[in-house]
Amino acid sequence: MRLFGTLVLVAITGYFFLKQMVRLYGYMKAAKPSPDRSSNPLARIGDLIVYGFLQKRLLNRAYGGSLHVMIFWGFCVLAAANFTLIARGFLGPDFNLPLLGEDQLLGPAYNVGKEIFMGLVLVGVGMALYRRLIWKPRFPEHSVEALIILGVIGALMVVEFILGGAQSALAILQEPAKAAHLAESHIITYRLGQGLVALGSLDVATLNIIKEVSWWLNLALVLGFGAYLPYSKHFHIITSLPNVFMRRKYPYGQLSKPDLENEDFGIAQIDGFNWKNLFDWYSCTECGRCTSVCPAFNSGKPLHPKKITEQLRDELVESHGGDLLVRLAQAKAKGETVEMPEQILQDRLSAVSEDALFACTTCRACEEACPVFIEYVQEIVDMRRYMVQVEGRFPKEVERAFKNMETNYNPWGIGFATRGDWAKEFGIQELSEDPGTLDLVYWVGCAGSFDERNKKVTAAMVKVLKAAGLRFAILGKEEACTGDPARRIGNEYLYQVLAEQNVTALNGYDVKKIVTACPHCFNTIKNEYPQFGGNYEVLHHTELIDQLMNEGRIRIKPGTLIEGTFHDSCYLGRYNDIYEQPREALQAAGIKLHEMEQSRSTGRCCGAGGGRMWMEEHGTKINDMRLEDALRLPVQPKVIASACPFCLTMLSDAVGSKDMTEQIQTRDVVEIVADALILPEVRASEPEPAAAH
Repeated sequence: MRLFGTLVLVAITGYFFLKQMVRLYGYMKAAKPSPDRSSNPLARIGDLIVYGFLQKRLLNRAYGGSLHVMIFWGFCVLAAANFTLIARGFLGPDFNLPLLGEDQLLGPAYNVGKEIFMGLVLVGVGMALYRRLIWKPRFPEHSVEALIILGVIGALMVVEFILGGAQSALAILQEPAKAAHLAESHIITYRLGQGLVALGSLDVATLNIIKEVSWWLNLALVLGFGAYLPYSKHFHIITSLPNVFMRRKYPYGQLSKPDLENEDFGIAQIDGFNWKNLFDWYSCTECGRCTSVCPAFNSGKPLHPKKITEQLRDELVESHGGDLLVRLAQAKAKGETVEMPEQILQDRLSAVSEDALFACTTCRACEEACPVFIEYVQEIVDMRRYMVQVEGRFPKEVERAFKNMETNYNPWGIGFATRGDWAKEFGIQELSEDPGTLDLVYWVGCAGSFDERNKKVTAAMVKVLKAAGLRFAILGKEEACTGDPARRIGNEYLYQVLAEQNVTALNGYDVKKIVTACPHCFNTIKNEYPQFGGNYEVLHHTELIDQLMNEGRIRIKPGTLIEGTFHDSCYLGRYNDIYEQPREALQAAGIKLHEMEQSRSTGRCCGAGGGRMWMEEHGTKINDMRLEDALRLPVQPKVIASACPFCLTMLSDAVGSKDMTEQIQTRDVVEIVADALILPEVRASEPEPAAAH
């Protein structure tokens, strides 16, 4: 009877499980290829341990993280018990996995651990139900399915406890010697068994019925839960660990380089995504951490990262987008074509509407918060690319920035021939003037060359470079915008024109080492120009300052401590993991740093990234929200320091809008360092002429 019943249950649940798994795998197989997801396996295994099994990102939030850890680790420990449960249906009630039997080496310890974790799972389920039904925070959002899943998980534990209690009670009544042994290894179910015996009204026959019913309920719940997983949001139980293993290992700051000659203009339909995008969608836990930290969402914009994943997954699975993918792949294999529906993805789905997509600052806060490493920025930029390059759909104010970059190679539209004019008063040569042997090339950037406020940052940088005795030059009029705003807004064609122009200029002078004060220039030249043959050693100015201080090439005088805080640029911090160098420089220059609640990897964006610097912002402004973060510090800062021209502009605007310019200064790190420099009495000798740079 048990064998036949187990066969029937396994066959039914296995059919539904495999049917959906084959379907979902078929969609991935039909999708486009993804960049490498298997290189450096040892590092990936390390990530799997830290972020998958140890749940590092989830534990960043104490309540939600702790309840999830209890449930997750409980399931890991109970995996062996569930396998044993199913196997006993085929092999008999005495089957045990090697070494895990009652009288085997690891059996007692495993049973103790199993029962502890069963209890922890129940605690975790209780905490989750409290959060969803009573506490009701903004995230996770209300979900009936989530409540059902929690109910099933809780029922699994309760039934398992009842089964263990009935088995212990039978042992107490029928095998007292064995029961004494169970008291040590079954620390909870043995006590439950004692309680059942103490009732007095339960005889052996009744206990056997309870044991048998519990066993079948347990088996049905385990198999039914497993079969339901591929159909539910809890599919992430199967896919999340592989998704962590396959996390991105190439630079986060490197967007894909589409082949424009072959009309790869971005994504308009479900067939434009690659298989890893689909696996991301399968792996979403719907926890809402991505959206909860999104600066666009928190300032009232329509961008909702979680909804992007949910709606794209629904488009794939529920709205037969996956079936279309398969038909397209089959037709392509036969050399045939399939008519695509006229209505494009952006029109069908509100989460990926024009307003939502262009609200993104590409700050990566969503990706940094995601416990399963879903990648949003590339998806969003890919969809922007199609809108911009094929449909001409983008915020109207961006058109001027595009035109200015096309004609004068900077978003302001100031004559490109004047880019190096600021340098004349400092006696700085351009590479075209053959300045001789150089230590590095100073990439000034558009803001540092044309914006009056950021020209002060440029002057401070020159002061530091000269104080260190470094020999440097600039490209001057040959330097064009790196193209970062164009690429991230979606104008990939314009970006590639600018990138190729800059790489040609740099390679023509055999440039090896570059320093820049702009994180966007830094990220683009370091991480994206290699796609165009531009391979250089690239330093952000805070990295160089830190090096120069450590080497003793610049000295900073101690001064009166000034209360201040530091705002992390997204493209410096989250994209390139530069957090400590600017802080060390500021502290050396006399800033007593107070960390905002949202700092380092959780820092709030200033609102200018992703091309938003050139778009109008309606409603609540992100830069105003960032200023409020600073004002919530226990001590009001006298200085808000940053290390990015966009951040400096946005923070200065926010301070000005509150009429607080007398109380709070907004300054770049290098300005503060330059003011604190102990200048050398004798300048470094002039460089000897040479051809190499």
